[in-house]
Amino acid sequence: MPVASPAGRFVAVVTLMAGLGLTGCSGDEDPGRSGPGKADDTRPQPAAAVLHEPGTTWQLQADTVVPGGRFVPLTPVGDDEVPQPSGVVVGEVLVTAVAGQGPDAEPLLVGVSGAGKVLWRGQGYAGCWSPDAAALYCVRGEALVRVDAETGGAGPGAAVAVAPGSAPVLDDGVLYVVTKPPGADETAYPPPFTLSALDAATLKSVWPPDAGVAPLRGFGAGSPALDLNGDHVSVAAWKDSPDGQPDATQLELDRATGKLLGSTHLGKSSFLERPWTVHRGFGNDKLEVLLGDEVQLRLKGQPWDTQDDRIVSTEGRVGVGSTLYDATTGQPVWERADLGDELDGWRWTADRTQVAVTGYDAKAGTMATTYLDAATGTTQWTGPGTDTAPTETPDAFLQVATDHATSWAVQALDRRTGDVAWSKDVSELARAGYDDGIALGGPYVSPSAVWALAATTLVGYTGF
Repeated sequence: MPVASPAGRFVAVVTLMAGLGLTGCSGDEDPGRSGPGKADDTRPQPAAAVLHEPGTTWQLQADTVVPGGRFVPLTPVGDDEVPQPSGVVVGEVLVTAVAGQGPDAEPLLVGVSGAGKVLWRGQGYAGCWSPDAAALYCVRGEALVRVDAETGGAGPGAAVAVAPGSAPVLDDGVLYVVTKPPGADETAYPPPFTLSALDAATLKSVWPPDAGVAPLRGFGAGSPALDLNGDHVSVAAWKDSPDGQPDATQLELDRATGKLLGSTHLGKSSFLERPWTVHRGFGNDKLEVLLGDEVQLRLKGQPWDTQDDRIVSTEGRVGVGSTLYDATTGQPVWERADLGDELDGWRWTADRTQVAVTGYDAKAGTMATTYLDAATGTTQWTGPGTDTAPTETPDAFLQVATDHATSWAVQALDRRTGDVAWSKDVSELARAGYDDGIALGGPYVSPSAVWALAATTLVGYTGF
């Protein structure tokens, strides 16, 4: 994915999960499955050749990297979260982490080639992201550093502390980072934060000292929503209200200086999806879409999951339950009640040309996904599926199909027809982490390789 130009900037939203009551699309915090602004870009990558049967399959055991080792997350997880193994693709390298036995074992960062060769090992890293699938940024000690994905080499970096739940966002050669203020109270709630703007290559600040700090005092967020779609840098912050619902404010900062230009009160449980503002109630009891100050659409129900964290598409379409609505008119575009409602999983593909509806086929005893044409709602095909979004390429869906008990398979599906181009059984690998609640990470894809990450084994497919 090329770096966005000033004329073609994309909205990079890190969902306000804690602050605004939203959930991400993947549900497993896997950096390889999230949307823009997250660790990995899930938009289609140049890997159409994966529709051909792979010529080579290889495995890398975590134990050969670290004795007794297991693959672990690239970024820290909460105390109540299962540490799902994860990775990020940078060019032709998969970067992941391996930790030895014991709760205090320090993860070892590793770069693995498409052929399964460990290219390098790195110690002292506590989190990594690739906002453009070409550059790798990691936390090392008290600094954010740029890491060469081919060699593992890194410079001194910038003395900033990335805020929990957020990720660096790259735009027009500048890396915007939501950070913890120096000396911040670790127990404060909502957690205080600041915003830093760094040169993407050198990690030197492009803003004067203290820019991006003072305007955000008094606000906090579990995962601030960073919007780079407009002329300025916008960040959504929140304060707790007496009734416990987060009260959001959108702050506009000058791109060149970090100076506060203005702010807009969004209200409780609200967030900006330029040009739309969305008010979302807890428990899906309310969904309002506004254009300016005017309510365009008022609904109840479960919005469809997306891979860019926008409930409303830029042209103003929003899916709720089993219906697609036009927010500009408030009218339904199409409805497929025959496929179920919010009890099933509805989600957009990353390019929003298709809508996937996943449910449990009781007769077959497996999960099934029906893909619809997003413009008309007509069925394109029904095939095996999971309740998490697949990894997309221009021509294929890569997914791990499972019955969540005994069977797991890495599959490549032709996204036009639903035909399974190839399927590789990985049940033995997946069962190694099943009792601990660890799911397979990925599939991850580069122009020449596909990877799937289990608790103890990394499996790769090449030679398409």
